[in-house]
Amino acid sequence: MNVLYLHQHFATRAGSGGTRSLEFAHLLMRRGHAVTMVAQTRRGGGVEVPGRTDLDGMPLITLGGWYTNHLAPWRRVWVFLRFTVQASLLRDLPQRPDVVIASSTPLTIGIPGWVLARRYKVPFVFEVRDLWPEAPIQLGVVKSRPLRWLSRALERFLYRKADVVIPLSPGMEDGVLAAGCDPRKVITIPNASDIDLFAPEHHDRMVLEPFGMRDRFVAVHAGMMGPANGLSYVLEAARILHERGENDISVLVIGEGVTRLPLQARARELGLTNIVFTGSIPRHDLGAIVSSCDVGMVSFADFPVLATNSPNKLFDGFAAGVPVIVNSNGWTRKLVEAHDAGAYVDVRDPAQLADALTALRHDDARRVRQGANALRLAHEVFARERLGARFCDVLEHAAGMHGGAGAGLPAELRIPLVPAGALAPPASEPVAPR
Repeated sequence: MNVLYLHQHFATRAGSGGTRSLEFAHLLMRRGHAVTMVAQTRRGGGVEVPGRTDLDGMPLITLGGWYTNHLAPWRRVWVFLRFTVQASLLRDLPQRPDVVIASSTPLTIGIPGWVLARRYKVPFVFEVRDLWPEAPIQLGVVKSRPLRWLSRALERFLYRKADVVIPLSPGMEDGVLAAGCDPRKVITIPNASDIDLFAPEHHDRMVLEPFGMRDRFVAVHAGMMGPANGLSYVLEAARILHERGENDISVLVIGEGVTRLPLQARARELGLTNIVFTGSIPRHDLGAIVSSCDVGMVSFADFPVLATNSPNKLFDGFAAGVPVIVNSNGWTRKLVEAHDAGAYVDVRDPAQLADALTALRHDDARRVRQGANALRLAHEVFARERLGARFCDVLEHAAGMHGGAGAGLPAELRIPLVPAGALAPPASEPVAPR
């Protein structure tokens, strides 16, 4: 099977973004399939040279037009449209595809996916990483009524034309179905835990020395730093901890985005010494750092659509074997609470985050128990190999579809999330607190 894989924000482990597409492509290749990846040059993504190259045996077509997280909205739109046109006009592929998969965001990635699938008369698979256009609409990025209408029309068109739609969370699946997608062709495959990269055995407090946190209790947030992440919430929690005199609790914020510099300036203004902003760190180095911290955090701003997200940092924390604190009242809350793998805190009340960190700092038994439960979720539910195998199964089935969109998926390919209480009790006592 020849797979044409379009992911505009594709990243390697040398970059700072999620590597789901890379890892799944490797799994497809291990099954004997050929994969051609189409991406865009991206600062901080490990994909910074346009042209055609070989990436560990996978042809990589990198289209021009720089993308960074610092672009103004109008420049992002221009970059999205440029990529859409370039990708739609692609010719001279390394091999004729048997299936085309387009992975959002942005929503416009679906256009070249559909165009190329039509050109080669093959099935089209659409992967939904975020609910667009609902997310930019709720965040106030898309304000024009005509543009909102056009975006929603494009969303419905792509769902209708796709042979298979893969949302990354139950909340996203609900959004896809609400937009009119045929439920027979929808299958949820969430983000996954890279248990080779993030793991308790990589725990080494020396990696925290450059941040002055080797001997501190460290809570880490690793990921994007944009308006959607609401990291002023985390900063406010750090301020509360500082005022309470909880001086042995530190907050490590890893990543880049438009809010980083304002947050750093605010931290300096408040005189906070318990929060450090590192900037981007390559993913192949991130594993040891997260695995050496004491608790993970997942922060999003207070918008309903963001509670549907499937954040990499959640599954990285699970694989690292640390409790994860989430502030979205959605499926991630249900997950950490049902499996006692962390805690939920209200995004409107930063004191709750400060309280949760303090509780974990002073309760070794709870921290060890929740870390062990998180690790079991990573291995038994969200391991990359496990979810990647289902992804490969779905693409193999899709490649065999010849009747066009609407044929649907067989029931045996569906992968439900593990219901509450489904994990068996631990086979042995957890390790001593770190």
